[in-house]
Amino acid sequence: MIIAEQLRINLVLQNLDMAKKFAFFVGGAFFFLGVWLFVGFDRYVGDHEVGSGWNPFIKADPTFQVIFKNPAQYTIDRDSFDSLDNARKMQFLEYCSIRHGIHDPYRCEEYIEGTRIK
Repeated sequence: MIIAEQLRINLVLQNLDMAKKFAFFVGGAFFFLGVWLFVGFDRYVGDHEVGSGWNPFIKADPTFQVIFKNPAQYTIDRDSFDSLDNARKMQFLEYCSIRHGIHDPYRCEEYIEGTRIK
């Protein structure tokens, strides 16, 4: 009788341990998915002293894309929206929408210009 009770307690504890592991796994998966959907890295280009690197940011719209580059900027100088070809204009609109939450390309240009280190 006592042995059966101990076996039942051990079985309950094992099931509880498995439930904790499963909950930890599911929680970790949701955390990873949330980070993947809502956190991105934006490549910034600086001068010879600053160099270039990656800035983490919280996306305005969730997407599976993680790495972002401003399609209007290849070097320290940035091309204006009007000088871009149609493909780069679409990329710039998508970039501004996800990165800054701005859907107007001219407002986005002003915002980017205002946040540059001078």
